[in-house]
Amino acid sequence: MNEKGELRRVALTKRSALDESQRREKNKSILKNILALSEFEYASTIMAYLDFRGEVETRELAAEILNRGKRLVVPLCNNDNLIPCLINNLDQDIHAGTWGILEPRKDRLRPLPPLEIDLVMVPGLAFDYQGNRLGYGRGYYDRFLPQLKEGVLAAGLCFTCQLVDRIPTDEYDFKMDILITENGVIYPG
Repeated sequence: MNEKGELRRVALTKRSALDESQRREKNKSILKNILALSEFEYASTIMAYLDFRGEVETRELAAEILNRGKRLVVPLCNNDNLIPCLINNLDQDIHAGTWGILEPRKDRLRPLPPLEIDLVMVPGLAFDYQGNRLGYGRGYYDRFLPQLKEGVLAAGLCFTCQLVDRIPTDEYDFKMDILITENGVIYPG
């Protein structure tokens, strides 16, 4: 197994080891840290993934985005592309798609140009203190994030158990501007 593959395996194991009570408390703290960001307050269009397989939970975040009158965008992974889609109603506009991952319903699809997004919440298996991210290996976010307008904050959401000293990178890997954990916000250096 290569280095990234081993890091993925270890990160999944650590994340899976969190019990339901720990996960619930950590998710609450992460949501609180997101909502305290000035970038969240000032953003009018926010992209948030819909969590899967023990990722940082985002359903409450998505509801809060809509409750505050902001535009919610969620990703649709289609072939090799990540398509940002506008969501107006969480109950009506999303469903369990491929692999059981929640995604925009194709019959209610409202793609949005990436340049209209002000803030992006990014999932990952592991992150390092330099802002490097290790995903599942398909490269969706690494291809998508460079399409955003300059200055848009890419925020990696993770539990502290997902932080590692170093993630090996390639030239196409996209760094996070900030990392948000249950213990606070990390500004990579």
